[in-house]
Parts: sequence; structure tokens; C-alpha cells
Amino acid sequence: ERARTNRMVWKKITILLPMYIWLAIVVPRPHKEERFLFPIYPMLCVGAAITIDEVLSEVLRLVDTWLQRTPNNAVAGKMRLKLILGMIILLPSALVSMSRAAALTANYASPLAMYEHLFYNVDVAPSSNSGASQTKKYVCTGGEWYRFPSSFHLPPNVELAFLKSSFSGQLPQPFTIHGSKEKSLAIQQGKFNDDNKEETDRYLTIEQCSYVVELIDTAKMDGEELRVPECIEYMNSDKTGQWKEVASYNFLDIDKTSALHRILYLPWGREKVFYKGYAMFERVDY
Repeated sequence: ERARTNRMVWKKITILLPMYIWLAIVVPRPHKEERFLFPIYPMLCVGAAITIDEVLSEVLRLVDTWLQRTPNNAVAGKMRLKLILGMIILLPSALVSMSRAAALTANYASPLAMYEHLFYNVDVAPSSNSGASQTKKYVCTGGEWYRFPSSFHLPPNVELAFLKSSFSGQLPQPFTIHGSKEKSLAIQQGKFNDDNKEETDRYLTIEQCSYVVELIDTAKMDGEELRVPECIEYMNSDKTGQWKEVASYNFLDIDKTSALHRILYLPWGREKVFYKGYAMFERVDY
């Protein structure tokens, strides 16, 4: 029995050791993000399961000692009791997790829905007269650039571009045909710096954009004036074409919604939840 117990202990150590090695690498680093833990999520779940199992076993052992029962009495009953206690412990966590997942989907998924709409509704058919692909189109955004999911959400011949906004740091730019290989340095057109300073070669003018994505405040509180988003100002000043809204999805207004409704999805009190419009506009030439 002792040998079997030792084997189980070493097996658990072997399973969890990579997690502790990874934490030892990540934790001392000055810049930490939650995504750095992605490689050890499975081991975190296993570690949590082992912890709950060990704690419940110890609790039942203490109960046996208190009741002066031998550990082997009613093994099946003890396993059922352990299962019930485990469910009681995990059920609140499971409910909170499901509520959080529902909140993320209902309140913050509009960028994914927006770019999915763009992917399936942009006209990228070949030109009728030449058989060649149409001219490259740009979907432009200003302060909403950081919510762009990835270039995989863009159809062929469409690229993300940036309009000048209040953000004054360094913006990304597309990969070359060589991706992240060293050969890209020879043909990379945009400038880079290691101080996160603004590089103005990232920006287009509103006249170069085919689509614009912007977060629009659709409701105002008493006595409050609606702020005109930067991209709307650009579109209003465009003399070469008109702009029409072609899609809009709800995005939570974090300034007007209570913290509880921002964190969790609750079926009651929904009148206290406020949304902005995550909107896409399309150029209509004169």
C-alpha cells in the first residue's frame, strides 16, 4: 500500500512539474500577461482537481478519526460523499464561469461579428473587363484598432488600415510575403522603432478607405452630450464620397453599466445594461 501511494505521489509530481517550471520562467519577468499562462491551462485544471481530491480525502479521514471509524468502512459510501462534496464546491465556480462566458459573448463579441460580416459581404469578385482582381480595398479604423481580431477575418484583397486618432503610440503593419523571416527586413516599407513612438507612415486618409469601423455612442444620459467619434468626423469631412452604415452590433458601454453587469451575465436588471454600437460604414462614391 505504501509503495502504491508513493507511485501515485510521483505520478502527480511528474504531471505538475512542467507547470511549476513554466511559472518559474514567467513570474520573474517584468512584463506579464494572462495569455502567457496558456500553455499550462490543462495542468492548472489537473492541479485543481488533484487539490480538491486531496482536500476531500483529508476531510473524510478527519471525520473517520472523529467518529472513531476504521478507514476501510463503507468505502463506496465515502466515494459518493466525496463526489457530492466535490459537486457542492465546484457548482458555484461552474455557474460563475458560465455567467462570465455568457457576458463576454453578449457584451464584447461584436468585433468578431463585425469582421465576420465584412468577410462574407465584401465584393471581391474579379473585374469584368480584365479578369484581374479588383484593386485592394482598405477597412479603416482609428481608436478601435486594438480590437481587430486578426487578418484571417479579412477577405482577399482587403487590408486593415489606420486613420489618425488620439492614440500616439506605434501601430502594427502587415507582414510581407516572407512573414516573420529575416528576408522581410529587406522589403518592409514601414518604419519601426523600439521606443513605441508614433510612425506616421501607418496612416491613410479617409479618401483611401472603402470601409470604416467605429464605436458609436447610441444613447446619452440626462445632461450629457454625445461625443462625435474621430472616424465619424473624418467621414463627415470627406468630399469625395458619402458613407452609409451597413452593419452595427451591440458593444457594452462600460461607463454607464454597473460593474456587476460588466463582469457577469445576469438575467435580471437588464435595464441597467447600456450598449454602444460597433458599426461599419461603407463608402458610396458620388
